[in-house]
Amino acid sequence: MAAPAETELIARAKRGDVDAFCGNHHDAEDLAQEVFLNAYRAIDRFRGDSSFHTWLRRIMVNSFLSHKRRKVLPQSADVTEGPGFAISGSDRTAFNNVMVQQILQRLDEVSERQRLIFVMKHQEGLTCEEIADYFGTSVGTVKKTLFRVVEKLRQEFCAPEIRLSEGSNARLPEIP
Repeated sequence: MAAPAETELIARAKRGDVDAFCGNHHDAEDLAQEVFLNAYRAIDRFRGDSSFHTWLRRIMVNSFLSHKRRKVLPQSADVTEGPGFAISGSDRTAFNNVMVQQILQRLDEVSERQRLIFVMKHQEGLTCEEIADYFGTSVGTVKKTLFRVVEKLRQEFCAPEIRLSEGSNARLPEIP
């Protein structure tokens, strides 16, 4: 079942809205050309272990993810916009921007496969089934990998709780 935003894009595309179909059509044309050039360059490595469609789809997804990695977000991008960020204010914005940067840095410490699975799920919005199909593995393996990456991030960001006695202020030696 298509997500609501995806359903709206499909409806707009059916009404003839080209932007709804491919977003920036120049990027779409460049990506399509890149996919077929990459496939042409790699055709001698196609072993036939999977269908040609699956092989080409992997090239397409990899090209798309590479394109997204090459795009640089503007410095003023506010990661606190959108659902889940109801708190406003420059302090909260700064904190959230720092947290996103730290998460991205921590993702550099996991394997490429784990990072790709995490990004496909949490940034690209793919389902575990779609990710499993892409990697040719089971849904359980995808879920287990996601759990491990999230657990690693939790451990990295988990700070010990500071307990203070009633009525006292914290002194520097008390703070770990």
